[in-house]
Amino acid sequence: MGDEQWQRPDDGAGARGARGPGEPAPAAPVSGWGTAPGGPAGGAGPGSSRAPAPRPGIVPLRPLGLGEVWDGAFRAFRQNPKVMVGLSAIVVVATSLVSLLASVVTTRDAMGLLDRLEAGPAGVSADEVFSLVQRSLPLIGVSVVLQLVAVQVLNGMLITSVSRAVLGRTVGFAELWRVCRPRVLRLVGLSLVVSLASLLVGLVTLAPGVLLLVFADSGTGIGLGVAAAVLGALAWAVGAAYLWVKWSMATPAMLLEELGIGAALRRSFRLTRRSFWRLFGIQLLTAAVVYAVVAAVGFPFSLVGGIVSAAVGDPASTGAVLVQQSITTLGSMVGSIVAYPFLASVTALLYVDLRMRREGLDVELHRASLR
Repeated sequence: MGDEQWQRPDDGAGARGARGPGEPAPAAPVSGWGTAPGGPAGGAGPGSSRAPAPRPGIVPLRPLGLGEVWDGAFRAFRQNPKVMVGLSAIVVVATSLVSLLASVVTTRDAMGLLDRLEAGPAGVSADEVFSLVQRSLPLIGVSVVLQLVAVQVLNGMLITSVSRAVLGRTVGFAELWRVCRPRVLRLVGLSLVVSLASLLVGLVTLAPGVLLLVFADSGTGIGLGVAAAVLGALAWAVGAAYLWVKWSMATPAMLLEELGIGAALRRSFRLTRRSFWRLFGIQLLTAAVVYAVVAAVGFPFSLVGGIVSAAVGDPASTGAVLVQQSITTLGSMVGSIVAYPFLASVTALLYVDLRMRREGLDVELHRASLR
């Protein structure tokens, strides 16, 4: 069972000062935890004597700004590094090894066919190309699905750890697994639903352009097909971004409020209402910064991998490919071990922020921190 302070005070649709018919009133705000007249949220305006918001854990218990969300994410690292980094390392290493195996096997087979193709088109049959695709797609598919599922489960477990850190508490591996284990299948299901929904949006938006290109019999038809494909790709990007933001609170809602998949997705839609652009900006900026750091960390590894691969011998040989991709994967692992906990922490803190803004969760968290 989850902690009582995370349970919703109503059906999730209510907000401070904006309740629907029949909805109970949210918890009353406590002095110093809301927006001070003439001042920023939770701060004291000119001449105000309000006390600062209580801070039992990694963030103050009041609506948060971007800097406070990022600061809280860093504090979550420092407060419980064994779980935040250790758990991430276990998942990243396991999934990266599977991805590396699939990549090496696929690259080796593809390079073998390319070498024979350079010797003469007659050296490669259609059956061999089909056989390569038949072997490669399942390997790549398994590695991608494993990555999606493992990252979603990791994200959920780290969010649970951060939720405790908000109250100034730490949780060990055993307790974290005990809390999250009953919800692992739901986390996997949530990951698959979100991924398939984004894929479905892509299929629908790209289909007109693909069909025009396939059945085009003139330059005009090809031009229309290209234009439709470009517009479809843009529509896919917009649709995927919309779902990304609107469903971004589903994982913390599922874990902390003990909801099913459908209920968690609906809860996320309600929580993000009227906050879409703010959440989009914070999450996009966070992702851009994190992945820029990951790329910067991985670049030296890729460079070293290329140099070592060339020194081993023929760059096209299996040994050289294995060496290069292994070193490159190592760099990606180092960056991901830090990236995943930070992104999960930001998601958890945005969820807390939304509920403090809309449902008076800061009051319940303060009460819980005193127990």
